Parts: sequence; C-alpha cells; structure tokens
Amino acid sequence: MSEVLKIAEVVAAELAEYHAEVVFFPEFELRELDEMRVVVVPLATEYKTLSRAAHEELLKVQIGFLKRGCEDNLPELLRLVEGLGLGFLNKKLAGATCVCVAYNPIYSPEHLRERGQFTSVIELTFKLIR
Repeated sequence: MSEVLKIAEVVAAELAEYHAEVVFFPEFELRELDEMRVVVVPLATEYKTLSRAAHEELLKVQIGFLKRGCEDNLPELLRLVEGLGLGFLNKKLAGATCVCVAYNPIYSPEHLRERGQFTSVIELTFKLIR
C-alpha cells in the first residue's frame, strides 16, 4: 500500500469521532453539510536523500472541514480546527512523525460569504526515515 494513503487512513482513524473519511474527490453539496464533514485527502510524497543508504519520505495529507455556517460560528469553528491540527504535531502514526501543521486556508471567506459554508484545510506533513 502507498505510504501516503496509509497515513491518510490512520489520520482519518484518529479523527473517527468526527466521522472522518478518506476521500479522493472531495465535492459536496451544501445540503450535505448540516453536520461537520471531515475528509482526509492524500496529497503528496517527497523523497530526500540522507545518505547513500538512507532517505526520508515526507508524506503530506490534507484534512478538510466543511460545515454549513455563518460568521457567528467562526470563532468556535476556528478554535476546533486549530486544536485538532495542533494535536497532530510531533505525533507518531504508522511509523512516521508529524513535523509540520499548516492551515491553508484557516477558513475561506469566499465560501462563507458566497455559500454560507465554513471551509478549512489543514495540511499535515509526516516524516518517515528509511
């Protein structure tokens, strides 16, 4: 199995209380977002040489948070997303360590204004040394 897919599945399992699922094409209708949807998407794999005999793999996954919402809900949703993201920093999953947590975007003003939808994306980078 692909290492980045394995990490995505383990991240989704860590977020089981939010019913997180691994999704390859995350597209949803607003009517499907009354409850928070949490999706995990395998994003990228990068290899770096450490020596002739060793390399590191940087595995990146994105976690998307989608929910029908309005500006009044923003502080609560931002606290939730930031807390969940930071919970992964330095965490070891499937033999890899989370070395970076980035929020991009922490929320989308366009989605909130135009669709009434809270959209936030966390990008996690895991390091695996072989």
